[in-house]
Amino acid sequence: MDPKKDGENPVTEVDKALEAVLRVDRRQVAGAGDGALPKELAAEAEDDVHEKPEWVDRDVQALREMVEQEPGLKSRIDKPFLLAFLRARKFDYDKAMAMIRGYYRARQENADMYVNLVPSALDHVWPLCMQTVLPTPDNLGRTVLIFRTGAWLPDICTLDDVFRSQVVMLEHVVRVPVTQLRGIAAVVDCSGLSMTHAYYLTPTHIRRMISVVQEVFPLRFKALHFVHEPSIFDWVFSLVKPFLSETIKGRLHFHGEDLESLHKHIPANELPEELGGTQGPMTNSELVEILKQNEDYYKEHFTYGFETSEEPARQGTVMEAVTDMGSLIGSYYRRMCID
Repeated sequence: MDPKKDGENPVTEVDKALEAVLRVDRRQVAGAGDGALPKELAAEAEDDVHEKPEWVDRDVQALREMVEQEPGLKSRIDKPFLLAFLRARKFDYDKAMAMIRGYYRARQENADMYVNLVPSALDHVWPLCMQTVLPTPDNLGRTVLIFRTGAWLPDICTLDDVFRSQVVMLEHVVRVPVTQLRGIAAVVDCSGLSMTHAYYLTPTHIRRMISVVQEVFPLRFKALHFVHEPSIFDWVFSLVKPFLSETIKGRLHFHGEDLESLHKHIPANELPEELGGTQGPMTNSELVEILKQNEDYYKEHFTYGFETSEEPARQGTVMEAVTDMGSLIGSYYRRMCID
C-alpha cells in the first residue's frame, strides 16, 4: 500500500530512528553515560524543556556552582544528576536549585527512611510484586510504572517499606534521560484495596509519599491511571486528594473496570494480564535484578545530603543575598535567550 495515495504521511527514516530511541528498555541505565539525550530528541527537548545542546555544559556548570554555594549541603554535582533537575524545571536555574534543596531536605526530614536503602535490603518487599516498570513506553513515549495496591501485605511489608521501595525504583528510572524528558505514566491497580490497607494510612504517610511525586523528585508525572477501583476507593482517595496539586489533579484518569479505556493510553500488548494485557502475569523479577546490579550506586548515592543539625535554619547573609540575586539574573537571562 502506498501511504501517500491514502492521504497518510509516509514513515521516514527520522521517524524510524525516533521510534527506536523511544523503545529502548526503560529499565536499563547507562552507568557511564553523561546524561545526554539521543540526538533524535534534541528538537523536542528544546521546545519542551528549553534544552539547547550547545548550552547544556554551561547550564550544568551554572547549577553546579549554585549547589556548591549552598550552606551545609554535600550534593552530587555530576552532570547526569544535575541534568535531571534542570529538565524537571525547564532549565530554570533557580527552580532547579530549589528542587535540589527540597530533594535533600526531604531526605533530612525522613532520615530513618534512607538508612541502608539499597535494593537487597528490601528482599521481603520485592516478592510481593507490588510495583514494576515496563520496558516499553505508553502511546506518548512516557515510561510506565505499575503499582498494585492489593499486593501490599501490611503484616509483611510496612508502609515505610512501601515508601523505601518506591524511592529505590524512582531513583533508578530517573537516571534514564528519555524518562526525564518524556515523563512518567503511572498505573495504579486498586483491585484488592480494603479497609485493612486504609487502616494504616495516616496523613503523615500520605503526605510523604505524595511529596516525592509532585514536589521534590526530578520526574515529570504526566498521567496517573486508576483501574479496578473498589467501593472503598472513594473514601481512600478523599484522604489523598487534599495533598494533590491542581496540576496532578488534572492528570488523573479513572478507568474502573473499563480496561479498553486504559488501552487507549497504553497498548494491551505491552501490559500484564492483570490490566487486560497479553504479557502474562505481572512480574518484577527482571527489574529487581537490574536494581541489585546497581547496589553500589545506591550505597554511594545516599551518602549525600545536608549536614545534620539541631540548630534552626539561619538567616542568609548579605553576601549570600548577592549570590542569590546573581543566580536570579542568570536564570532570567537564560529565559530571555530562550524566548
